[in-house]
Amino acid sequence: MALFNIQELKSVLPILEDCYGFDTTEISTELAESLKPYIDDRALDEIVLEQQAAENKRLSILDHAMNIDGDVEISTSTDFDKQHEDIISLCERYIPDKDMQRKSKFILSFMAAIFNRNTTKKAPDDIVIRYQEIWNKLHPDMLKLFIALNKPKHKHDTPIKICFNTDSPHTITNSDGWLSNMLNGLIKLVLGDISLDEAERVLTTYSDDRGRKSSNPYLNYIINGTYNYITYFIKSDNDKVTVEQCRFLLEYLKVIGQVRDEDAIAKINTLQSSVRSLLNSTLTPVDKHIRTHRLFRTH
Repeated sequence: MALFNIQELKSVLPILEDCYGFDTTEISTELAESLKPYIDDRALDEIVLEQQAAENKRLSILDHAMNIDGDVEISTSTDFDKQHEDIISLCERYIPDKDMQRKSKFILSFMAAIFNRNTTKKAPDDIVIRYQEIWNKLHPDMLKLFIALNKPKHKHDTPIKICFNTDSPHTITNSDGWLSNMLNGLIKLVLGDISLDEAERVLTTYSDDRGRKSSNPYLNYIINGTYNYITYFIKSDNDKVTVEQCRFLLEYLKVIGQVRDEDAIAKINTLQSSVRSLLNSTLTPVDKHIRTHRLFRTH
């Protein structure tokens, strides 16, 4: 188990959101547990009811939890204490500014605990596997539907045919484009402001399964998010991916047990190329993480 001060976590949330696409719903269970010493069961039940009744608002139980002066406990494996010590040492060697050093120790240790929780066999409900499966099933379908709805040859109010299994097609008149607009609006909540060309390019990546059955599908997200944060304290000219940045990143990946010496990515030049490739992706792993969570919360 690893403890993190909630008020310190609250102070760095903008950085976590910016770099990792992290939001507090990812630790909603842990935050609910942290509330228990501060609030009785009846009050907690009322908060849950308030949460269920409130539409289009942040989960009220998380709001309450983020305002207490206590700690949130993240479930980690037994080797996390050593990882935490090594992260502290790593930050002290690379980051001379004391304020940035202190902040980095907290951020990198907190995210290491999240990675540890999500990539060990003890991860609750196989979070990573569930997110990955949901995304891989729903994302191609949403891309196909977006493409079908937005092809230039389709007019705003083109009728839509829906067929279930062997049923005859059901024709939806789509008067004034009501169904097209509704479907497009829902899709864009997840896909964002995507263009037709971009959607078609992304869809081609699902034409085969190469590279999508990695033993650690979470690694690209860890690399992408952590590199984003490293740029806060190891700057580069023209947004180049530098050897120094990748040296820190590689040490961190080894410390948290995500990369071993014998892995191909353990070579600086290979890691550097991988980071460049991830950053230049149409949909970066951090973008994918954000949109997967949107899908998961609405699935």
